[in-house]
Amino acid sequence: MPKSQQVILAILLVLIVFNFFLPIIGAFFQMGIIEFGSVVIKILDCITLIVAIVFVYRQIKRKGL
Repeated sequence: MPKSQQVILAILLVLIVFNFFLPIIGAFFQMGIIEFGSVVIKILDCITLIVAIVFVYRQIKRKGL
């Protein structure tokens, strides 16, 4: 796997971890800005989805389908 793909994968994994833990932390400490339905979490979900699509697209382009 090329270095650029490794960087994208690392960013994707960090975003997935944030998507998992931030809403839990927000709900536990009752912080409205990072609870499950907040705008910040939805934007983070969208960014994670875009990075995942870029990663999969580049993998398919590199390896073929």
